[in-house]
Amino acid sequence: MRRQELAWTGVGVLCGLFLLLISATGEAFYIDKGKTFEISGKASTRATLRMQDSEGFTYPETDLGDLVQHRNLGLIEVDHDLKNLVDEIGILYPFRALDVEVKYHLLGRFLYEGIYDYGPGAYQQVAENDPENFRQFKQSYDLWEAYADFSRGPLFLRIGRQILAWGETDVFRLLDGINPLDNTFGGFFEDLDDRRIPLWMLRSSVNFGDLGSLHTITLEGFLVPGPLDAHVSPWSPYGSPYAAPLPEFIAPAIRIKTPSRAWSESRWGARLQALIGSNLNVSIAHYQTFLDMPSLRSVIIGNPPVLADLNSLQMWGEFPEVRITGGSFNYWESLTDFVIRGEVAWFWGNPVFIPEMTSAPFYGPQLELPDPVLDALAEVLGLDIRDLGLRGLPLNPKSGTIPRKDMLKYMIGFDKNIWIRPLNRKNVFFVSGQYFGRYVPKFDRRMRQAALIYPSLKDYPYEDRFEHTFTLLVSSTYMKGNLLPQVSAAYDPQGAIMVQPQVTYIWEPLRFMVQYTNIMGSWNSMGFFRDRDQISIVVSYLLN
Repeated sequence: MRRQELAWTGVGVLCGLFLLLISATGEAFYIDKGKTFEISGKASTRATLRMQDSEGFTYPETDLGDLVQHRNLGLIEVDHDLKNLVDEIGILYPFRALDVEVKYHLLGRFLYEGIYDYGPGAYQQVAENDPENFRQFKQSYDLWEAYADFSRGPLFLRIGRQILAWGETDVFRLLDGINPLDNTFGGFFEDLDDRRIPLWMLRSSVNFGDLGSLHTITLEGFLVPGPLDAHVSPWSPYGSPYAAPLPEFIAPAIRIKTPSRAWSESRWGARLQALIGSNLNVSIAHYQTFLDMPSLRSVIIGNPPVLADLNSLQMWGEFPEVRITGGSFNYWESLTDFVIRGEVAWFWGNPVFIPEMTSAPFYGPQLELPDPVLDALAEVLGLDIRDLGLRGLPLNPKSGTIPRKDMLKYMIGFDKNIWIRPLNRKNVFFVSGQYFGRYVPKFDRRMRQAALIYPSLKDYPYEDRFEHTFTLLVSSTYMKGNLLPQVSAAYDPQGAIMVQPQVTYIWEPLRFMVQYTNIMGSWNSMGFFRDRDQISIVVSYLLN
């Protein structure tokens, strides 16, 4: 198996070298004179160093300067408009007779993460201890996107593996929750657009034209058949650099239960959008999807009268379907060149974490035991159950449940180009800000965030009826558009903040980027990763 891994790695390296060679021209390849068959690509390598020692429940332990990511990515993209093929050889004569435009798109993705082969010894050891998971996790070679487009007048149809993004938000998602996110390679440290995972989907739209002051009225719908594709956001294996910080006795025991391939597990939805006047875009949408993180609950195997054997207790991570109804708008004020955008979404039955319900065995009746017996039991189990808030063994333990609550989530944001002459005499600064809010009408004071507060094994951060998050992004360009500095930040008033400055230099066809991420503050939301400060260096070769 090791030889096979090396062979696949060699294939990925060769593909990367191929992309590097063809990118030297700085132009895309066209196979035909009419430029209807285009080949483009990208090769990039990203090295990330940890900028602080690890603490808390982060595993494995890392030190300042440790390499925690060396991701090598290759993309080969093909776009083909079949109009010349139709006209010249008539192979698609039925479509020509119906006046249907036909195109297709292919994207091959080659990914290899190197830290498990030549990174710090702790990560190599993690991969050796769990070879099955990490063999799949550290490298993948996929037909990432593959779809065909059919259009005739106001009708449009796209069939195949694709990405569909709705809404007006950046960084965090409300209506943009159709495709799952890849949280395994960088998580929220990386751009949202780079994390969406394509799905096998049928997508269609029809443009009804104008009606009074309403213009370009469009109805769009999609279907991801459950029997064909029920993929959800992958769970980072325990020991990967971007796994959630969980205690050692919990994390390896979590069993991820993905949705079954059934029609009831299909993703589907519809959106109606229109332009009002000349500068206000509005839309309303309703769809069914799966959230990005699994919902945890305890599961008792068998029907033991007393939970004396921890092997009878499992922790499952499940993905119950969620339906979302909402709307968005985007308004451009032409006189001041100011963009205001907003979004509101009602989450029907959003899963929440209530320890008394989710981890039921630990909150039920107990068979209390004296301290000497508990001490002896701790020696046998390797864990003192008193640290879990228990004074004995759970009696008649029952599996936990996943409680649900309707939630209202909303965002209001702005985009504005402004001059700051002392800092840049030739180009404007782009400033973008967002406020995210969440409201739970039937709030339960027992609601918690599903992450233990270090070093406790029984205490969780509180949830609030109202929660808020602010984001800000500022960027500009220098050196004729070849130097692009940017600073982004996110702030949670509960006390967590993330600041992410970066600078990109373009030397066609090369891109060089340096990005630093600093997370600080209280133990909640972004603060769960406050010991993951990092600096990334990215080199990319583009063929476009």
